[in-house]
Amino acid sequence: MCLTLNLKPTQNMPDTRIEDTDLMRKLVEGDRNSLGIIYDRYAGFVYRTAYRFLFNEEDARDITQSVFISLMQSAGRYRPEAKFTTWLYRITVNRCLNYKSSAHRRFRIREKENETLNIVKAPEEERPDLALERKKRIKRLENALLRLPERQRIAVILKRFEEMSYDEIALTLRCSKSSVESLLYRARQSLKKYFSE
Repeated sequence: MCLTLNLKPTQNMPDTRIEDTDLMRKLVEGDRNSLGIIYDRYAGFVYRTAYRFLFNEEDARDITQSVFISLMQSAGRYRPEAKFTTWLYRITVNRCLNYKSSAHRRFRIREKENETLNIVKAPEEERPDLALERKKRIKRLENALLRLPERQRIAVILKRFEEMSYDEIALTLRCSKSSVESLLYRARQSLKKYFSE
């Protein structure tokens, strides 16, 4: 049986300042509105994390859908000892790793014309020569990140793009803070070497 999650941006929702833990409790109690609020808050973060890991829009959308289906199904297992975002990122990272290692799929980079890593959007009035240069730099960054081992890449994505602390990354990756420091150090060294070539 294949589940699909058909959530649309919520409208006229109750107070969106409700704590994530309260939303999860309400979700366990069967309040689907809570899932809509959580989706509105975090779908962008989940999608960006998946995209920066897989570098493919369609795959990132699939992962995002999968994460929120998983969140809905496993809401009862959520324990608020750690930040909700840490738990959500852990689900996202695991989905990305499982997706890449799935026997049913072979991971490959799909290079489409004019498709680039969407880290920075150029202003509309930007000169074409500058836009082309920006695309080249972004593509080079994408290639550099893809050369990193998975755990290093995840650590870089969570630190650089999601601005997580070392402690949050350690919880997400289920490792020690010193392991995170080591992953990021090795990633920086590899990236420096790549960009100096």
